[in-house]
Amino acid sequence: MQEKKLDAREEIGGIDPEVLEVIQEEKRKVSGRGPRDAEAERKKKKLAEDGLRAIKAKDARVFTELLWQAGIREGSPEWRNAWKAFYSA
Repeated sequence: MQEKKLDAREEIGGIDPEVLEVIQEEKRKVSGRGPRDAEAERKKKKLAEDGLRAIKAKDARVFTELLWQAGIREGSPEWRNAWKAFYSA
């Protein structure tokens, strides 16, 4: 019998992602880890999502622009690893 894999929303009961984000921020405050820069986290998450979309679409121009926006310099190990991921997908 195959188990149905649940996505993150099903696992947490269909909670809206924005509400979940607020809950996570509050947990960080209570746990003593302190509040993180939520705006920076959102920007990083959006950049990662855009990068995945560019990889799936095989759009090298958009992928290159996303790498530049992320501050990844051409010729760096991160640049090479990103392009390996791009071509392997």
